Amino acid sequence: MNIAQFSLLTLLAASSLAHAQQTSSAIGFYIGDPTPARAKPMYEAFVKTVKQQPVSTSLFIDYREPIWSAGSYDPKWRNNANWAAGNLAQLVSSDHLNLVDAHGHSKFIPVVAVGLTDDPTVFQLTLPTDDPRYGLYSEAAAIAMMTDVANGKYDLDDASAGRSRVWPAIFEAFRNKGFNKIYLRIGWEQNGNWYGWRVCSEATKTAYIAAWRHVANLAHQYAAQHGMTIRTVWSPSASFSNYGVPEEESYPGDAYVDVIAPTAYSPIWNPTRSKDRAAFYDWTSKQNVSLESWLSNAANRRQVWDYPSTDYWNPTRGWGIPAAIAFAQSRSKPFGFSETGTGNFGVTTHGGGPVDEGDYPIYLAERLSPALAQGLEVELIDIWAEGSGSDDKNFLSGSRPREASAWKEFVTIITAAQQRKNIAAGRKAYASSSAGSASAAAKIVDGQTFTYWKSASSPEKQWIYVDLGQRYTISRVRLQWAEGFAASYQIQTLVSGTTWTNIYSTTSADGGIDDVTGITGMGRYVRIFATKRGSSAKYYALKELEVYP
Repeated sequence: MNIAQFSLLTLLAASSLAHAQQTSSAIGFYIGDPTPARAKPMYEAFVKTVKQQPVSTSLFIDYREPIWSAGSYDPKWRNNANWAAGNLAQLVSSDHLNLVDAHGHSKFIPVVAVGLTDDPTVFQLTLPTDDPRYGLYSEAAAIAMMTDVANGKYDLDDASAGRSRVWPAIFEAFRNKGFNKIYLRIGWEQNGNWYGWRVCSEATKTAYIAAWRHVANLAHQYAAQHGMTIRTVWSPSASFSNYGVPEEESYPGDAYVDVIAPTAYSPIWNPTRSKDRAAFYDWTSKQNVSLESWLSNAANRRQVWDYPSTDYWNPTRGWGIPAAIAFAQSRSKPFGFSETGTGNFGVTTHGGGPVDEGDYPIYLAERLSPALAQGLEVELIDIWAEGSGSDDKNFLSGSRPREASAWKEFVTIITAAQQRKNIAAGRKAYASSSAGSASAAAKIVDGQTFTYWKSASSPEKQWIYVDLGQRYTISRVRLQWAEGFAASYQIQTLVSGTTWTNIYSTTSADGGIDDVTGITGMGRYVRIFATKRGSSAKYYALKELEVYP
């Protein structure tokens, strides 16, 4: 082998690896503990399993600690930020993951979650342990603390005024460690009932919005002054049965929010009860069934994923994935999932779902892809590897093959949808007949409009399909006909098995180019089933079949 041949093979091998691990501009992965010894194996397991290099990871400023302790050596939140930024910087350094550019800046983006209250204050943990109020949520304390945040108590050090520099110190911690861009996830899951900054009344809503806006303004100002990019993230839960203040009412406003990225998980903790509450209402059969049967039907879980507060009286109640996407579209904001995952002990006996959940990632892809086709920008998706079952294993362990395969498919679908490329190009194609090798089925995916597939002259019903290699969402199919076009045909999809699903049908096509948009489908195989010729030609002739997610 000469040097030129070796160089060519090396180039091809590198190209193949890069193709196998294409990096989406949106896919992140929650590593957890950012110390290199723990985080590097997690990162590498994700890349190996999902075949994607994540571009971001979540870090949490510990709201369980006081926001500030006067006179203490440990200044709490800002010290926590220094620890997180320092360890993540060490992880991405050339010594470990080597995710730094020529200037030493990280290519890995931290998603920094900051609360708007701390637990010791709001849950009254500063009271004596024998006080009956110890550990209980105090709305008054929550409002007071969010009001302090909004009034700038934690902007600058001023001992005489009781002020402490917290927010700028958090931003500075990451800038000092080489992070030129961060996502700032402020007061997340405020529509739940588990955090101190919960929005559970008009008073808490007012305080929350004021505090959120103040922190967002500080972040944007700091970024502008120091040559950083700080993208603020509004992150309600899209998996919670909220009966209180509507989610949209706690939106801080377009001037303050850069990305709308809710959290979304697969476990179902409120399966639809029957009227007598003795069984569960199956959305497919409309019959009462056992919990195990209810959970085994993916249509039931999809109903609740769409509408977390659904019941047979109010089937579309609840702020789920469709509502979250629609809200982002209405505000013309980029979208994402600041947390998403399956598992979380989601087993049948707990009411959560299958131990090895393969449906949820594909469900997310089905909901996101049509919005991407409509122009929605997906900026941030942080995948969490959650444990499930009695062994608490996650999809990186090798013992959750359906979920691992589904997440791999998910990121491939989303990457393709972001790139908006023809996913049929160069794939294998098959036809019911062909007039010869010069007009074989493969001609419809060769990218050449001067070649075409030509069918046999009979029967009149003929088909041709392309194998996309894995299932994808389908939003657009473009056909370029030669002389022998079909006047009547169906576009069909198939994931597996033998039953094709129609996603488009026409009886009045006129040849040339048929650019079919706005369709919704899912499949690994896309077939054109022609039933009636539209020209005097005694055959069908198709130049190109293009498919877009």
